[in-house]
Amino acid sequence: MTTGKVVNLYMTMPDMMRAGHRMRVDDMECDENGIMGSRDYENGTQRPMVLVSKKSYDIIEDAELYFERGLLMEDIYVDVDLYHLNKGSIIEIGEMVFEVSGPCEDYRYLYAFAPELPALIKGKRGLFITPIEYGRIEIGDEVNVLEER
Repeated sequence: MTTGKVVNLYMTMPDMMRAGHRMRVDDMECDENGIMGSRDYENGTQRPMVLVSKKSYDIIEDAELYFERGLLMEDIYVDVDLYHLNKGSIIEIGEMVFEVSGPCEDYRYLYAFAPELPALIKGKRGLFITPIEYGRIEIGDEVNVLEER
């Protein structure tokens, strides 16, 4: 069984700060409408969350590029490589259970940071995950793969 820990959590804050401001948080609660308190919560469309592994930033740093965590627009940043998981795999993080929806393959905005960045992390930008059991996640929570597809 693959296990790891939650290192960082991020949410997009509502317009009370500045539009689209992403903020690191210590914990978050989620339900069928998404991350409670985020800008996109209850917006009427289901938005999968993005889980990024430390592996992504290791690849970037091995190429001698250095960016602050959060650049890959992750909601959840973990210390375990989960990129071998396919659609339908089940991951438990803290109190929550997620289904892997597939790889996150939107790289366009990364060209602005470094032209080689999209090709460098192709296939390793992150995973889209959708909550199937709702609850709370905190930094330091365990990450367990319950079912691999």
